Amino acid sequence: MGATTKYEKAKKVADEIDDNIISVLKSGKNFCVEAGAGTGKTYSLLKVLSWIEENRSDYLKITGKSVACITYTNVAVEEIANRLSANSSIVPSTIHSFAWDLIKDFQKDLIKSLSHIDLSKKYNEEEINSINNVNYTLGVRYIESSILYLSHDDVITLFSLFLDNKKFRFLISNRYPLILIDEYQDSSKSIMDQFLNYFIERTEGPQIGLFGDSWQTIYSLGQVCGEIVSDNIILIKKKSNFRSQEIIVDVLNKIRPNLTQISAIDDNNGKVIVILTNDYRGIRENSGYYKGELPEKILNEYINKVIIKLESMGWSNDNGEIRKVFMLTHKLLSKQQGYSNLLEILDDGLKEMTDPHLLFFNNYVEPVYRSLKENNTALLYDTLRIRRPPLTSRSKKTIWKKFFLSLEKARNSTIYDVLKCIKDSKLIPIPENISLLIDDYKKENTDILIDGVSKEVITKPVDLYSIKYKEVVKALKFFNENSLYATNHGVKGTEFDNVIMVMGRGWNNYRFEDILYKNKKYLIEKDLKAYIRNRNLFYVGCSRAKKRLAIFITIPVNEHFCTYLENIFGKENIYNFYDFINN
Repeated sequence: MGATTKYEKAKKVADEIDDNIISVLKSGKNFCVEAGAGTGKTYSLLKVLSWIEENRSDYLKITGKSVACITYTNVAVEEIANRLSANSSIVPSTIHSFAWDLIKDFQKDLIKSLSHIDLSKKYNEEEINSINNVNYTLGVRYIESSILYLSHDDVITLFSLFLDNKKFRFLISNRYPLILIDEYQDSSKSIMDQFLNYFIERTEGPQIGLFGDSWQTIYSLGQVCGEIVSDNIILIKKKSNFRSQEIIVDVLNKIRPNLTQISAIDDNNGKVIVILTNDYRGIRENSGYYKGELPEKILNEYINKVIIKLESMGWSNDNGEIRKVFMLTHKLLSKQQGYSNLLEILDDGLKEMTDPHLLFFNNYVEPVYRSLKENNTALLYDTLRIRRPPLTSRSKKTIWKKFFLSLEKARNSTIYDVLKCIKDSKLIPIPENISLLIDDYKKENTDILIDGVSKEVITKPVDLYSIKYKEVVKALKFFNENSLYATNHGVKGTEFDNVIMVMGRGWNNYRFEDILYKNKKYLIEKDLKAYIRNRNLFYVGCSRAKKRLAIFITIPVNEHFCTYLENIFGKENIYNFYDFINN
């Protein structure tokens, strides 16, 4: 009998851990499956769901109870639903759907609780007092016919508030004896804090099962929960990496020594390289947060040379090309891709895909436009998140047709023209924070404070709204995963044979070279948050690689960071730019 392969060893370890998950599930204790990159988190979650269907279905049906499986996106909800049997007692949903389903029948309490969401910014006292019903459909806030339609954030706020009520918590516990949360690290901090306080720490209420990876939290740390620590949670670490070759896994283990992995990949043709530009003797950028970056022309030239060199070394896909370049420097790309004006105004809101305008265009406007252009009614219904078809009569079809033609024309003009087209149509409710800016468009400045919108946008609405909408289209196209270039925020959950990660200036929240090498035990709270934010994004970028990983650093780095890189990647794998290109 031949030697045991890496895959067989890793599979054996993975199976043992999955068996342990089921054992803890059966015990009724709260647990957290901490699944590092490439370890098969979804596989373990599906095994748990399968076990529940095989062993708990009769009990759930007899008692009229269900298992909640909360996941991050509607796409993930559909994927899980497709794996379940017909009439399953497992209910997959997003956190918003889960929360709304539990609070929607408490209309009197909802109306009494509206003081906890500030309606006075947009609505007068008479409009607020007229509200006699609360609903949730499109996820944007507006009042129509005395009905208040809640935003996504409103649902989270109200659900968190309701959790303070003991009777409401009993209702949840009675309906859902088990709540499973996928991608727990990206869950709403306010809700997870309430779950932790009322259910986990008190060891009462439903059993909670968490699946995710705290090191893959790359969104705003103030809004999502990140790592959850409690003596009442059994931590289960998945250790078999089914994505990356051993050389990549070794790097990940050095970055994250408290969750070491073993590679399940038997092939051994991988490579890691770090390329520095400390040998550059020319003048660097000297303004703002681009200080220290290579000049734009040189930066473009250097990136292209690195790509060509790596492709000549066999770092390519079947077409002879590099598969993915992650950019942690953004100014150059914005000009290459044609959205530099948008970047100048939205800044990190664009780079991290958090600006409300960009989210509205990406999640609603462009999908609606595409659905109308392609006559894809299913996409239209899904985008608007409605069950009742909006195109049921000839007159309504005519209205939507006129809207499509108007939107098509507006897309060739400015951002303001697109927003005005949508607002005038009254077919797609506009988020309140954006609606306020549209109303103030003619003003050169405004003193209003708007949740989620950067100060630069609030003080320069004219600058933003005068930008051509084509820049929005190009920016959104850039974030598409099929693009050669991407930001690390846009590739979470993906994997590629060959990865180049370009680390430079242009991100307010990220200065890897100044903080990654520090000991987090000695950092103050502000610096600790910065450390976690930088560390997580670095880990996510490195862990996308299956075979080969190159880190190209376009700014000068100090000896402390050089030592950190040597410890992670090996001194023999670190080159200065000219040595690497001419080697």
